[in-house]
Amino acid sequence: MRIVILTYESLYSNLMTERLLKEFPGQVVGIVRSDRLVHGKDLPQALLHLVHKTGLRFVGRKAIELFQSRATAILFRLIGREPKVHSLRDMRRIYNVPVIGSQDINASDTVEQVKTWQPDVIFSIYMNQLIKADLIDLPTIGTFNIHPALLPRHRGLFPYFWVITNRESETGVTIHWVDKKFDTGDILLQERVDVSPKDTITSLGYKCSVVGASMLVKAVRVLAAGAPLRTPQDHSQASYHSWPKPADQRRFRQQKGRYGTIFELWKYM
Repeated sequence: MRIVILTYESLYSNLMTERLLKEFPGQVVGIVRSDRLVHGKDLPQALLHLVHKTGLRFVGRKAIELFQSRATAILFRLIGREPKVHSLRDMRRIYNVPVIGSQDINASDTVEQVKTWQPDVIFSIYMNQLIKADLIDLPTIGTFNIHPALLPRHRGLFPYFWVITNRESETGVTIHWVDKKFDTGDILLQERVDVSPKDTITSLGYKCSVVGASMLVKAVRVLAAGAPLRTPQDHSQASYHSWPKPADQRRFRQQKGRYGTIFELWKYM
């Protein structure tokens, strides 16, 4: 089976991507990395957009998180420590897999590159751009997205934030067929994940990515066996979230929500 991965690089998405590379050597034939924090905007425009949507405090927090992740990866290289989860740049070297960046994954040059890889399956792993028909219809078996929530609940962005803000006792991970809207396609696989009162956004994100990595391995085997399941979502039970507004963040803090610390990040990296 020939697998192509579409992804936005993060600790969590890299963990799942690397699990597929380890479990199915030679079968991941290409990786497309989204090079936009917000689709259609360069970095300064994206930051201004997020400040307008969410406020300076949230953007500052996300910037610190990004800096911590990148700085930790650089430090590990300097001191010679092998990371638990490699960057896409390192995966390209270690697993001899092509990795290309794309500002628009639906652009003709990106679609043509994916076409040359002749995928049987495309997995979207925390991709932050809407996948359109030219890519959806390209693989021989199908295009699938992994989402860290129990769909149809918590469609959209940043589900960990909303789960903790709502003080929910469980969440989950869903692998679903991709259709023309975000997170609405039929379900292939779904598993539940317990949420502890001590969980932070960082720890919950990590727990979901570990579960998700195992689910992706299972999904490949299910798809290779043929006749994969398609369980329609109950759209009447759906909830959808965008970036959290300042009022949402106040509620998050009132519920004693925590983002996590650099020490957690170090432990997982």
